[in-house]
Amino acid sequence: MDRETIRQKVEKHPCYCAGAHMKYSRIHLPVAPACNIQCNYCNRKFDCSNESRPGVTSDVLTPEQALEKTISAYHAVENLSVAGIAGPGDALANPEETFGTFRLIKEFNPEIKLCLSTNGLALPKYVDEIVELGIEHVTVTMNAVDPEIALKIYDNVGGEKGIEAVKKLLGNQILGIRMLVVENVIVKVNSVLIPGINDEHIAEVAKTIKELGAYIHNVIPLMSKKEYGTRFAEMEVPEPDCAMLAKVRNDCEDAMGSSENIMSHCRQCRADAVGKLGSVSKIGDLSLDEHSRTHSGAVFGKLNELAVADVKAGVAGLKDLLRERTVRVAVASSTGRYLDSNFGKAGKFEIYAFNENGFEHEETFDLASAIASSPETRLDARTNAIITGLGTCHAVVFRKIGNSAAEEMKNLGIVPVVGTAYSVCLKEAWKAAEKIIAPEKAEVKK
Repeated sequence: MDRETIRQKVEKHPCYCAGAHMKYSRIHLPVAPACNIQCNYCNRKFDCSNESRPGVTSDVLTPEQALEKTISAYHAVENLSVAGIAGPGDALANPEETFGTFRLIKEFNPEIKLCLSTNGLALPKYVDEIVELGIEHVTVTMNAVDPEIALKIYDNVGGEKGIEAVKKLLGNQILGIRMLVVENVIVKVNSVLIPGINDEHIAEVAKTIKELGAYIHNVIPLMSKKEYGTRFAEMEVPEPDCAMLAKVRNDCEDAMGSSENIMSHCRQCRADAVGKLGSVSKIGDLSLDEHSRTHSGAVFGKLNELAVADVKAGVAGLKDLLRERTVRVAVASSTGRYLDSNFGKAGKFEIYAFNENGFEHEETFDLASAIASSPETRLDARTNAIITGLGTCHAVVFRKIGNSAAEEMKNLGIVPVVGTAYSVCLKEAWKAAEKIIAPEKAEVKK
């Protein structure tokens, strides 16, 4: 991608373009609570309304709630141009929530730029989905390219400790950045400046990412005050002073080849920040009015209309196989709109029936109420409620289901299906029905 094209793509992104941060706003959507590594400079265990540290948030939102907040922000703040997911954990350690949120925002307003931040451990696995969704900006936090130095920064990687674990992280970061650049995704690399650990090394990171094709390098100072509760704070690792930060940024500028490729206006924002950079506003400050809920419903309506058209066409194509037959499918959904529930926490199910004449929504089965009103023990009550409410279904679609629970469903004569999280219920129901009606065709389609 040539530099002029890149400039055009970043000119409205306040984190990628210094000239944009005083004009355009962004919203950080805290839908990603889980993290797959533990950095010694990070602690997400508490919220402070006066703080602006990365990883801090007042609430974790569902994708639907994130959509509603985005709609509120679009009408409440000046020039909202970017919706990003930067935590409070790692965006790609929560892929269903992250990509589900982006799909909804894209349906609301495709002009809003989509942006995510990640430590890079899972990045190679999700590059295709990033490209498919049109996410043009990805930030990768990369603090070292030397495993021995990285070992001092990360307590564990994917639950594992030691040099091999950090080598895996660094390898996936490098591979992921290379894959993104090939796909014309604009990459920003964040590096936390940690005195005595990587202050003499970050220029090597800059050299590496330039070779990989990253666009901009953001060196951010370690935040390690005692009240932050991080491991580095406990170790009394100092925060860098202004002179050290300036020197390291200058060294990185030499490595990157231009001041344009060094970010110096970062504000180390919260995971629920909204507004222009430097603003202390949080998503919680936005009032969720009826306007936002109505527009959120309109997004669902649009997606559901598309699902209806697809299902009608699908039923027509399998009409002969559905002759004198009805296939029922239930979808685990807390709202009745999207597939969003795991087996263990599923409380409500939308039940659809498909036959040669088309389809219909038969009922909403409230499993939680059925269990609560049962005089039996909870385990027996759940099983009996499933048999009573879902026993006529050929398949039930969950966001996730464990092996033992899946076997339980099979023993009840119900096929357990794992669907695409935060996809429209009707769409997921038909995908499951196709597997029952024409398994060979469904497998080819997959």
